[in-house]
Amino acid sequence: MSERALLHQVHLGKLAADICASAVSSVLLWYHALLLGVLVRLALPIAGSAIVLATFDAERLRATRRGRYVLAHMPAWCQAVRLAGDLLTALGAWWHRWAVIALGLIVIAAGWSHGALPRHRPASQST
Repeated sequence: MSERALLHQVHLGKLAADICASAVSSVLLWYHALLLGVLVRLALPIAGSAIVLATFDAERLRATRRGRYVLAHMPAWCQAVRLAGDLLTALGAWWHRWAVIALGLIVIAAGWSHGALPRHRPASQST
């Protein structure tokens, strides 16, 4: 993934689009408006990405704490974990299961927390 594509994930506009899409979509899915719920969950983040990628200053964002964090701590597997958490929140809304929604939010938080994980140092490198 390009550095610019990675950086856009922590742009406030992109984060707002993703969070709003998830919240609105979850409400729609709760009421079993499947087509509209899925459309909101997919279209709003895609539109947010397109707008942010076309307009944001990558150099400026790279210099922020958020930018440095995402560049250092957002491997592809963390992004997959976040996506899995989003799927859980959607399913939890559809099934009317608050515990599944909460689990999804925990999984999303775990996907963002790679930088908080302890680093393993091989015994041969310890000082």
